[in-house]
Amino acid sequence: MENKCIIGIPVKNDLESFQYMIRSLEGSTNSYDKIIIIESNSTDGAKEYTDLLYQKNSKIEVQHIDCTSLQAYNKLFHIARQQESDLLITQTDVYFPRLYKRDWLNEMRLIAQDKDIGAITTINGGGISGPDYINGLYWLGGWATYFPFRTIDKIGKYDENFPGGYGVDIDYSYRIYKANLQVTRLDYWVEHHMNNAREHDTSPDSERLKKEASIYFKKKWGFA
Repeated sequence: MENKCIIGIPVKNDLESFQYMIRSLEGSTNSYDKIIIIESNSTDGAKEYTDLLYQKNSKIEVQHIDCTSLQAYNKLFHIARQQESDLLITQTDVYFPRLYKRDWLNEMRLIAQDKDIGAITTINGGGISGPDYINGLYWLGGWATYFPFRTIDKIGKYDENFPGGYGVDIDYSYRIYKANLQVTRLDYWVEHHMNNAREHDTSPDSERLKKEASIYFKKKWGFA
């Protein structure tokens, strides 16, 4: 029996990108059972927009929670586990192109039926880690990654002990590999980090947190 599929989106401000993303998402797939939006203290109209989406689309659920994006993702993992559902996580600054006679999310759902699959992402859905973590490890980003229920049930949620939330995606990917599950990529390209201020944050505080996250990862797995 095919598992249910939730699309999970943390939202805090970024209204313009979020509106663009939702239009592209709804225009490129209908193969989800529910979209769950975790909205936190938006002040630019994004909060009101999520309520409007809830009123217009019966497959959208909105929760207003005071939390970080990392805590929002973990809330989504918790919901998916409770509902025994697969989970696709994404972000507000992502664009999902429409494919000709193809539903990319349905294709992910079909791939996820393979019991050896731990995660599915897109062509540009991650990166390769360097010596700060594990050289050559392919990690999964949070902009379009699909986790089958088996992965969530076996591995759980993101580790919230990482300073600043840096490195959680590398850590979770490593945990998938350690569980002898496979990561695969669908031949589908999404535009991500259109609003990429955090991605390129080089402030002293950001650099300190990144270094601390690297140290935490190595100590956690005995690489230090």
